[in-house]
Amino acid sequence: MIDGRTQPQWWTDGIAAAWSRSREAAINDWRRNGEPLPSLDDALAERALAFGHGARGAYSHVTTWDELAPQLRADWSDLGNVHAAAWERVAAIIRHEWLRAAGPGGDAAPEAT
Repeated sequence: MIDGRTQPQWWTDGIAAAWSRSREAAINDWRRNGEPLPSLDDALAERALAFGHGARGAYSHVTTWDELAPQLRADWSDLGNVHAAAWERVAAIIRHEWLRAAGPGGDAAPEAT
C-alpha cells in the first residue's frame, strides 16, 4: 500500500512487495537523477514513484510511455488526486520511475507466488 491511501485497481500484493523491495533505490534515484520539483512534498513524490513502479508491473505489456500515459492519468485521477497531487504536477515523477523500473537491473517484476 502506498502510504495508507486507496490504491489503483491493478495494485496487487505482488506489486506491493516489489515496491517494498525497490522503494529505497527508487527514492535515491529520483533524488539523484529526477527533475527537481521544489514545491512537491516528499510524501506525494513517494506516492508518485510507487505508482510509476507499480504501473510498470501492472502494464508490462505496454512498451511506450506515450501509449500508457493516458491510462495512467485516468488511474491517478480516479484515486482522487487533484490540486497539489494533480497529474500535471506528478507525471514526470511517475514516468521517471516507470522507466527506471524497467531499465537495466529494473526491479518492477512482482514476486512469484
